[in-house]
Amino acid sequence: MGDVRCPNPTCRGPLRRFRDLTGEEAEATRAVVEKYPGERAERFRPQAYHRCTTPGCRRVQRKDNWQVGGNLPEGF
Repeated sequence: MGDVRCPNPTCRGPLRRFRDLTGEEAEATRAVVEKYPGERAERFRPQAYHRCTTPGCRRVQRKDNWQVGGNLPEGF
């Protein structure tokens, strides 16, 4: 993955490295993004998301739209 925008305050910078989701992260991401109408139920596609690799950051977001996303629960 390339460097993309991460809006979390833990990152403190405009661009951060992201990676594809693991299996557990994909299931947790489904719960995080279900508030977005286009991401509910059968429309959710885990491969459309990636995760910030900055230590301490739990941000997951769509690869094509950084505004669609959120933070994984504690423990991820």
